[in-house]
Amino acid sequence: MENEVKTVVCYGDSNTWGAFQMEEEWRRYGRDVRWPSVLDTLLGDGVEVRNEGLIGRTLVAHDSKKPHRTGIRHLTSILKTSDPTDLVLIMLGTNDMKTEYDLTANDIFEHLRQTITLIRKEGKGLIRDPKILIICPPRVIFRDDGGIDERMARVVEISKELPVLFQKVANETGCAFIDAGMHIQSSGKDGYHLDPEAHRKLASVVADEVRSILS
Repeated sequence: MENEVKTVVCYGDSNTWGAFQMEEEWRRYGRDVRWPSVLDTLLGDGVEVRNEGLIGRTLVAHDSKKPHRTGIRHLTSILKTSDPTDLVLIMLGTNDMKTEYDLTANDIFEHLRQTITLIRKEGKGLIRDPKILIICPPRVIFRDDGGIDERMARVVEISKELPVLFQKVANETGCAFIDAGMHIQSSGKDGYHLDPEAHRKLASVVADEVRSILS
């Protein structure tokens, strides 16, 4: 239908969910800060943006203590719950680089490809076969105090490799692509989450791309 509201699903991790750390506790930014919510406002009444962000989510890497964080296990449910969906935005990869998973950048490249394959396979049985926009997360950096989360000890270097590899996946699978690191950077407070300004800037960049895809 010509006037039907279009649906965009933001499939990501804590940076999509909107996490930030206050002292020793993880908190969530308000709706006016989280980039999927800001995106929803920017796109207006004709588009519904759904936030499917989860703290700690990976693409495929398995967390034996918290299996719900293994994204690909639950992706089919997310797609069916949000059906019909016009566009899926994937912004994952940061957690996959953690020391505990011992993955290379090429491993993560293959896991992203598996994720795209699953979406394309499931899309054939949905009301609408969604388009896909890959968003490569911004690089992980050292904190302002020069330190880094021990879980991220190997991530600073690996994260530099992801933009080229994620672009390659996008090219090979016919997906749209944004390198978030060209527009925003991770917060110096912890080195891998986004501050409020980064959320708002990312929403603005993504909104331009989404309008182009959905037009």
